[in-house]
Amino acid sequence: MSEFKIPGMQLVHDNVVLRKYLTKNPRHGLVLALILIYLALESYYLFFRFHGHIQDLTLYHGIALKMLDGQMPFRDFRIEYPVFALIPILLPGILSQLAGGSFESYVCWFVAQNLGLAVGIAWIIAQSDTTGKALPRFFVATLFFLPLFLFRFDPFPAILTALAVANVSCRPFISGMSLMASVAAKLYSIVLMPVFGLYCLFNRDITKWIWLVAGCGCICGAIAGGIAWAGMDAALDFMHYHLLRGIQIESLAGGILLLLEQTGLVELDVAHSFGAMHLVTPLSGPVLQCINIMTPLSFVLMASFLAWAFYKTASTSGSITFRQLNAAAAAQILLFILLNKVLSPQYLIWLLPLVPFCRFRASLIFAVTLMLTILIFPGHYYSLISKQLLMVVILNIRNALLIWLFIELVSEIASAYVTQSVSGRPTPSA
Repeated sequence: MSEFKIPGMQLVHDNVVLRKYLTKNPRHGLVLALILIYLALESYYLFFRFHGHIQDLTLYHGIALKMLDGQMPFRDFRIEYPVFALIPILLPGILSQLAGGSFESYVCWFVAQNLGLAVGIAWIIAQSDTTGKALPRFFVATLFFLPLFLFRFDPFPAILTALAVANVSCRPFISGMSLMASVAAKLYSIVLMPVFGLYCLFNRDITKWIWLVAGCGCICGAIAGGIAWAGMDAALDFMHYHLLRGIQIESLAGGILLLLEQTGLVELDVAHSFGAMHLVTPLSGPVLQCINIMTPLSFVLMASFLAWAFYKTASTSGSITFRQLNAAAAAQILLFILLNKVLSPQYLIWLLPLVPFCRFRASLIFAVTLMLTILIFPGHYYSLISKQLLMVVILNIRNALLIWLFIELVSEIASAYVTQSVSGRPTPSA
C-alpha cells in the first residue's frame, strides 16, 4: 500500500485503512454518516438559506457605499461597530467597484476576503503547530462553520487575536499592536489584556511587558490621532449602543428563559431590536442586573485562577508554555461569550484560531458546538423565534456544550504545570 503525507494529513491510495477503521467500531461508521448528513445540510444552509445574512451584508454594503461617497463614519453617520471594523467592511466595497459596485459583487468580494483570512489564520497556526494536529482541526472546524464564517467580518479580529497570542512570547511589540488592533475591530479581545499581563509577570520578563504595552500604545495613539483628525466625535457610541441592548435570544440567559417559558414558569415575548431578536419578559431587569454583577466578579475570579496556575507553572517548570497561554486566552474569551447578554452565532469565530491547539476532547466539543450553532442559524432560526420546543432544547444543549468546553479549557490550564516540562521556547501542544 503506497501512501504519502502533507502537513497535518495523510492520504492513502488504498481504501483498506478506511474500511478497517470503519469496521473496527460501529460507532466510527455512525459518526462518519452523521458528519456526511451534516455536510449535506450545511450545503443546503449555505446556498439556500442565504437570506438569513441579507440584513448584515446589506448593512456592511451600505456603510461601504457611504464611505466611498465621501461620508465619514462616526461623523456624518453612525455605526454600531468599533473603528477598525471599517477595514473588512470597506475593502470588499473598494474591490466591488471593479464590477460595478453591485450588492452581488460586494458579497463575492466579502466571501473572498474571508477565505483569504482563513488562509492567513491557517498560516499563523502552522507556524506554531509542531505536532501537526492543530491545523487540520482548524480546517475541519472552519468547514463546519462556513455558513457563518463567510458572511461576517469576525474573521478579521480573529486573525489579529491569533497574531497577538502567537507573538506574545517572541515578538511582544507585534503582539501588542495586534491585540489593540483586534480590540479596535471587535471589543471582545480586550479581555486578553490581563492574560498577557499575568503571562509576562509570572514569566519574570518585564522587557516583554514593556514592549507589549508599547505596541498597544502605538495603535492607541494612531487610533486617537485618526479620530481627532477626521472629527469622528461619535467613535465610542458603539459601547453605548451595546449597553442599551436587552437579553438576546441565543445567549446563555436567553436559552434558560426560553426553557423556563416552555414549562410555564415564565412569560416572554420575542421582539426585534438593535438588529437582532431579544426576549421581553418581566424578569429582564433582574436578569440583566444579575449579569452586570456576575460579569466583573467572574473575571476577577478568573484572573485569580490564572495567576495561581501561571505561578504554579513558573515555579515548577520555569516558564509558562504556549499551550497554557493559548488555553488561558481561549477560556478568557469563552467566559466573555458565556457571560454576555448577547451571544450572536458569529462570536464562536473568535475561538477558531485557539481551540485547535487544545486537547482533542475540547476540539471535539467545539466542533459539535459549531454544528449545532449552524443548525440554529441560519438553519432553523425562525423555529427558535417561534419558541418551538425542539429548537429551544437544541439551543440549551449548544450552550451547555459551551460551558463544558469552558470547563475543559480551565482543566487544561490547571493541569499544565504538571504535564509541561521546561523548554527554551514555548512549544504548542495539541
